[in-house]
Amino acid sequence: MTPHRTTDDSRPATNGDGVRPLKRFPLEVALVNDYEIIVRGLHAMLEPFSDRIAIVEHEVGGTPQRRADIALFDTFAGRRDAIHRAEQIVKDGLVEHIVLYTWDATDAFLEEAREAGVSAVVLKSMAGADLVDTLERVAQGDDVELSRTEGASGASNREPLSMREREVLAMLALGYRNAEIASELYLSIDTVKTYVRRLFQKLDVNNRTQAALRAGDYGLAPPASRVERLSSERADR
Repeated sequence: MTPHRTTDDSRPATNGDGVRPLKRFPLEVALVNDYEIIVRGLHAMLEPFSDRIAIVEHEVGGTPQRRADIALFDTFAGRRDAIHRAEQIVKDGLVEHIVLYTWDATDAFLEEAREAGVSAVVLKSMAGADLVDTLERVAQGDDVELSRTEGASGASNREPLSMREREVLAMLALGYRNAEIASELYLSIDTVKTYVRRLFQKLDVNNRTQAALRAGDYGLAPPASRVERLSSERADR
């Protein structure tokens, strides 16, 4: 697929021999989503790769406002909105590539994404290291298709979660208590408790620590420091 490219002359598509030059590192990446909690979780997952990925912007509810190599757009808000937002990002011309980060994608969605100017669509079942590898390939102009990421580890064994369940799991992974989750999502405490119990069942875990550690399987990994503490807590039980 043809990636969208900025008109910034400081980022040439090829060198004098017609060969695409290597990108500088770290790559500059803007994270886009409608929810701050999701953007923060995605940032935390990429944080261990700061020598390769530089997060230059968190954009919540809009489009990138500064130049970047890649806009990594978590399609949490839904596919139709994702396509419209991608088209606007292309129109703004501030990023070279748009990568949609999604739970699944039909052939029709992939075709719409291509027509909107998206460079790649990748699944959230990817591990952080694989996602970084993919972003680097996209930045180099490689043609990255969804079929290359469908075999990511654990994808077929995960119980699907609803949008609200993913929100609750993301906040749980970041250490939010039930009352804080309820306040943030405008839910009652009892409703949050119901979602947490349902998550325990779907994730096949017995407590919040185990659930937080499983969040990485859904692309909602907590910060590395919290993972270390959670692992220590689990070992002590």
